[in-house]
Amino acid sequence: LLWEQRVAGSNPVSPTIFRLLAINFSRGQDRPNACVPRGLAQADRMFARLPRIAALAFIALILAASGWLLTAPGKPAAVAQTGQYTDMRLYRDVVAEMDRGTPYHRASAQLQRTHGYPLRPFVTVRPPTLYLAATMLGWPALQAAALVLVLANVLAWGRALPSAVLRAERAGMAAGAALGGAAIVAPLLLGFTEFWAGLLMSLALALRLARPERWGWTVGLIAAALLIRELALPFLLLSAAFALWERRWTELAAWGAVLTLFALFIGWHAQMVMGEVRPGDIASPGWGGGQGLRGVLAAIANTSLWQNAPQPLALIACLLPVLGWGALGGRGAAFALLLLGGYALMLALFARADNFYWGFLLLPHWFAGYALVPRGIAQLWGAVSSARH
Repeated sequence: LLWEQRVAGSNPVSPTIFRLLAINFSRGQDRPNACVPRGLAQADRMFARLPRIAALAFIALILAASGWLLTAPGKPAAVAQTGQYTDMRLYRDVVAEMDRGTPYHRASAQLQRTHGYPLRPFVTVRPPTLYLAATMLGWPALQAAALVLVLANVLAWGRALPSAVLRAERAGMAAGAALGGAAIVAPLLLGFTEFWAGLLMSLALALRLARPERWGWTVGLIAAALLIRELALPFLLLSAAFALWERRWTELAAWGAVLTLFALFIGWHAQMVMGEVRPGDIASPGWGGGQGLRGVLAAIANTSLWQNAPQPLALIACLLPVLGWGALGGRGAAFALLLLGGYALMLALFARADNFYWGFLLLPHWFAGYALVPRGIAQLWGAVSSARH
């Protein structure tokens, strides 16, 4: 980010600097003595492969989106009014009722009914896993567990893509993961199942990128995420599709087993919820928010430290990792891009303004892309200045 501010500041930056960056990040394989690791020289690079016209179009799209985010009227975040009953209070009250001996589904249904929350369809009631853990262990223990997950993400992202990125970039990816996991400092956010699902999916993605042949850890982490929030299902389906495409039959069978167990679990959960539903209970307004790009970026900003920044700047800051993630290529990067892009599309199409907490599903791994932004800029410059058309 500091590097970007220097580029965007008043000091002129010579195009020669960009050419040097493009050489260092994109063309090391053409120079026998290039100061580029062998793995980096052999790595696929998406932006570097773009024809000039496509690179110019992408740059124009990013600039247009940034200008729109800076000038278009902003929408205020869905902030609770003073004294208003919130989701965070709901989750704490559910656990308090469970501590008194009330079964989870009954406690959740009673509280959601009392405070005007919908009970239909069944997915309006969260799976019980997280709240059972809070009842047995307590919220302080869960905060310690979340801290362990954040630290595991920092370490894992520091080791992700060991042969495809520079050492400084790996350190930057670790720092981005730490930034994305900063919500750990707010204990009330621990009740959001999306927060835990995001941490588990981020760790699973980092491990998959680092050692794709050791898929057992990834399967286990996604199984745990599914027990907490069913919105981790796209990760499972994408992983199974890649395993099928690459004919990794053992891994595919493992994903199939997890999917079967998840179907049984979610079926039981649905049955328990419907057993508590009464004729007068309200239904959800649906998930057709259609907020588009601004909704995606606002969700990420409002679930991270960027919520403290002016909204236009926060939205642009959350857009920047796109430049970083797009600089990678190959099978691992294809998986990451499809995963991140798929979840971003899900938020753009379906999340309502009050579903801002869905942004947790993209954290902390979305912010790992900050470390690759200079690489992305260098590749785009190389594509634009090359002789290819």
